[in-house]
Amino acid sequence: MNSRQAKEILVLYRPGTADREEPEVAAALALAERDPELGRWLQDHCETQAALRARFKQIPVPEGLKEQILSERKAHTTLPLPRRLALVAAGVMCLLLAAGIALFLLGRREDQSFANFQSRMVRTVARQYPRMDLETSDLGKIRQYLVEHQAHGDYQLPRQLEKTAGTGCAVFPWRGKTVSMICFNSGATGSPTQPDLFLFVVNRSDVPNAPPFGPPQFARSNRVVTASWSSGDKTYLLAGMGDEAFLRKYF
Repeated sequence: MNSRQAKEILVLYRPGTADREEPEVAAALALAERDPELGRWLQDHCETQAALRARFKQIPVPEGLKEQILSERKAHTTLPLPRRLALVAAGVMCLLLAAGIALFLLGRREDQSFANFQSRMVRTVARQYPRMDLETSDLGKIRQYLVEHQAHGDYQLPRQLEKTAGTGCAVFPWRGKTVSMICFNSGATGSPTQPDLFLFVVNRSDVPNAPPFGPPQFARSNRVVTASWSSGDKTYLLAGMGDEAFLRKYF
């Protein structure tokens, strides 16, 4: 099974159900644990499923609906077969229409703002060190890898960050957009291969309310401190464990 085949299986996967007990689903989930890109796709899929489930739970149930269904069911048992089939088909169409409306509203309300992007990247860093698609200390190879994978390889690093040792990079989707992640080692981890600085790059046009051009804006969320700025057609988010002074020295 490859990544494409796994996605075809997992697109119907519903978290928290017995789906994962199916052999094909179990195999696809196991592959997602080994494949970083597939794992990130699965995480986005599960979050979408959870959001849809929450939306459906918010739909109020009309009063007396149960009694109406039972009374109509009793009445329909006396109807001719063609009439009953027509009613069933109409019911199915109503359900499909409701699902389509829910998906449409979810898509319209999906938060693609920079604030949401920043929150998601911070959670990624805080939860665990993000997995890298390429592990190398060579910043030239990192840039080349991103270019070859149709990601943001034309980024511009702050002067001091250019002097910082790299550890690797990754490419992953966010709300249907491409995000490049470049990882660095500040020298404070005790291991030259363990990243503790994560630079996320995205097209400025892909994140409404992106930070303005100019000096970086600093923020803190729990253990993670961030610096965000825009330059050219790109928006940047640098995240790390520490305080504002820890990040300021890279600008």
